[in-house]
Amino acid sequence: MKKLIRFAVPVTLCALVALALAPSAFAQGKVQSQPKLDVSFSISSLGFGFQAAKPLPHRSDIRGGFNFYNYNSDLTDDGIDYAAEVGLKSVNIQFDKYLVAGLFVSGGALVWNGNNADAKASVPGGQSFSLGGTSYISDPALPVKGDSALTFRSMAPLLSLGYGNLTSKGHIAYTIEAGVAFHGEPKATLTMTGSACTPAGGGGLVCQNVATPAIQSNITAQEQKINDDISSFKYYPILQFSIGYKF
Repeated sequence: MKKLIRFAVPVTLCALVALALAPSAFAQGKVQSQPKLDVSFSISSLGFGFQAAKPLPHRSDIRGGFNFYNYNSDLTDDGIDYAAEVGLKSVNIQFDKYLVAGLFVSGGALVWNGNNADAKASVPGGQSFSLGGTSYISDPALPVKGDSALTFRSMAPLLSLGYGNLTSKGHIAYTIEAGVAFHGEPKATLTMTGSACTPAGGGGLVCQNVATPAIQSNITAQEQKINDDISSFKYYPILQFSIGYKF
């Protein structure tokens, strides 16, 4: 979180300065009642956020901000338990064009898409699991464990449709927005340590360190299986509500 704040604060300050000092050409045709700047707080599927917007002529505006949120999620896949920490971190820049009343269409990008997930993988000793379609039993004496990570493309174009009152009179600003970010196919990695076993005659187990080439090959196949399973998750849905003050 400290790294995020060190990154986000200067970005936001720069966005505020840039928006406040937008070229005078943008100011042509501005009506007297039009606000100079809107600063708002948002809650969305991207996390908590702060946005700054500069109204432009012809019922439009340009805005930017940052979003952040962390949460934990547990899941089990092929007998492997994953304790994941999901980190939502992004910086957005968008252009909004108002169509009718408060209805607007928006285009832009997550110019920095730091959304990711890190997970601790584990298989309790004696529990069955599979790697790349091959079945194993986690060694009771040296259980299998590991790390997994999920990352996305660092920049993601986005489109959205919303309703708000930035171009109207008054000082309280609000927007409701729904759209999608095109972050491409996510990338998953998987590394493991410990010992994996297969049944032997007489009810015993034959165990090998997962560092052996054969098991490493199956770990690579499992990693590919995870990537195949998530390959369709190319689009991130955006649902956002913002409220703020128009200066």
